[in-house]
Amino acid sequence: MKRIGILGAVGLAAILLAGCQTGPNFIGAGTANRNWQPVVATFGGVPMVRVPDGCFVMGRNGGPADEQPARRVCLTAFWIGQTEVTNAQYFACVEAGVCTPPEPAFFFAAPSYADHPVVNVTWEQADTYARWRGGRLPTEAQWEYAARGTQGWPYPWGEARPTCDVANVSTCRNSTAPVGPDRRPDGASWVGALDMAGNVWEWVNGWYDSATYVNTEEGAVNPAGAGSGQMRVLRGGAWGDEVERARSTFRSRHLPTSADDQRGFRIVLYGQPDQ
Repeated sequence: MKRIGILGAVGLAAILLAGCQTGPNFIGAGTANRNWQPVVATFGGVPMVRVPDGCFVMGRNGGPADEQPARRVCLTAFWIGQTEVTNAQYFACVEAGVCTPPEPAFFFAAPSYADHPVVNVTWEQADTYARWRGGRLPTEAQWEYAARGTQGWPYPWGEARPTCDVANVSTCRNSTAPVGPDRRPDGASWVGALDMAGNVWEWVNGWYDSATYVNTEEGAVNPAGAGSGQMRVLRGGAWGDEVERARSTFRSRHLPTSADDQRGFRIVLYGQPDQ
């Protein structure tokens, strides 16, 4: 996995633009995921991976009604967390007096869980952390694109159903698993994001609406999803979930004020990485 700055990432993206479907700045939907070389950089010491300008087919026909109809959408480039936000990373925000501790704080307070994803956080707590870092939670489209790629794989690593080697799901463990660049690397997505299937559900920015895809225009650029609602969306499945919920198209939802030990998050950033 190559580590280069933002200029190198942009240069690499330019190589891949041939055959684009929607304009000179987008990799076309259907382009093989392997054509993109993952780029890792740090922002404030936190590892992020580059997601290039591109298009993909969001959702799936033949699945649950709220994943239909499948729509081709396009996203402008962004950075997304290489891993879910850890207890140690979240602690820095609490120590700064900006974030509030998870409740209950058993895992958060245990040193042995420092490199595990933070859990027992509400959507509001996740959003506060993301903004403190200078970013925000990903939209549903950003999250799914980072997980599936232009090729539209059903799982971050491809077509094969999850095993414990690539994802912490079902009976693999009875709790969260530690995260990091050397943890379950075979389960990395096309951009190098880890644990986008399993481990913990990830809060995203959108409100839940069963008709989100119905209301999304074909070819939409940076679709934001529903602008209001009662519940927020989560993606990716968790350690206690059945394998089917680890699919990158699966949409879960909960009240934004709720929390449990299977919910965490990752963030999106823009701008310049550390030098």
